[in-house]
Amino acid sequence: MSLLPSDLDLDMSELEGRRFTCDPSCGLCCLCQPEVLPHEADWFKRSHPRRLVEKKRPHQHFALALKGGQGACTFLNPSRRCEIYAHRPHYCRQFPFHVYLGRRAQVELDLSCRGVWYGGAEDAMVEGGRMVHDNLDAIRETLQETRDVYREFEANCRDAGTYRPEEALRREVDRRIEMFAELPYLAHVLDLSAEDEEMSLPDAPGGPVDAAELQRSVMEMGLESLAAEDVFSAPVYCDPNWRWNLFLVKEGGLKWAFLNDDGALEAAREVDPGKVKLLTPEGEGRGIFLSYLRVLNRRDSMMGYAAYLVDDYGYEDYPSNTYYGVMATTALDLLWRSSLVAHLRGGRLDRAGMIEGIISYDMDRLDAPAIGAFL
Repeated sequence: MSLLPSDLDLDMSELEGRRFTCDPSCGLCCLCQPEVLPHEADWFKRSHPRRLVEKKRPHQHFALALKGGQGACTFLNPSRRCEIYAHRPHYCRQFPFHVYLGRRAQVELDLSCRGVWYGGAEDAMVEGGRMVHDNLDAIRETLQETRDVYREFEANCRDAGTYRPEEALRREVDRRIEMFAELPYLAHVLDLSAEDEEMSLPDAPGGPVDAAELQRSVMEMGLESLAAEDVFSAPVYCDPNWRWNLFLVKEGGLKWAFLNDDGALEAAREVDPGKVKLLTPEGEGRGIFLSYLRVLNRRDSMMGYAAYLVDDYGYEDYPSNTYYGVMATTALDLLWRSSLVAHLRGGRLDRAGMIEGIISYDMDRLDAPAIGAFL
């Protein structure tokens, strides 16, 4: 940490108090096909030319080949050990950290990594600081670009008469965060966020809620968040037995399957999403759930996602309505995903169940678009 320059606007608060250990049985990060940077590509071209593939989206670049085109990295051996650990690309070295660049640099921690939940030998602050130090030039260069994007976004909001300081929005959510564990309150926030007038976060639910209608709406929301064009793009949940679970949306239903290292799918069973009861956190699970929402409320990428939606809607909506709506939608989406995992594992949203829900969800949350950039 002492090696970091004092003039860099850097936030690493999400890493405070976190220790982790990478368990080689997991291999979740080896499912994330890493880009090979130009200065890394020469070694792979010389040593493993057939393990490189050229990709055209979202931009033209080289990446490491996957087994079967959709499974694990071809360098992951049957014992789930990396065969080229000393030469692994930058994106592999960076996991489970994400550096989001907006008005400042912020280091976020991928909470889908099981190793960050149960302590360990590695200090997240130390490892995150080392990663930032090793990429200072790229961070400074990208920050110049993202700050311009954020200034343009703020100017557009001011021109539309909708601008509100981000910290004011965060304070409002933080003041009422306890209410975000209540389904009627979340439903009320979503209703208010869809109005044309600028909303304020309510202090209480707006009245009776049709439980069946809410269950149906949240189920549809959950299925939409799980939907993917192909197996490679589908969300993956690494369970306590280190199996890679896929939930594939097919004609309104769910196919539950395990993804093998070689890219083959092993069918588990069909799941009727209508039978997944929407649960609420209980006992220590409530604290885990609210703690995660506090993390999201501090993440610049979360605010950047709301800004992306405001921009996409042509600045017709208030950023406050959009951000509050995003927080409520995310809370409900997480609860449905957690309820799905609990449904399949025969559990509840107690401490262990809520942690499993977040593990199944956070990587998708970090993949959401934003007006800033991830390093």
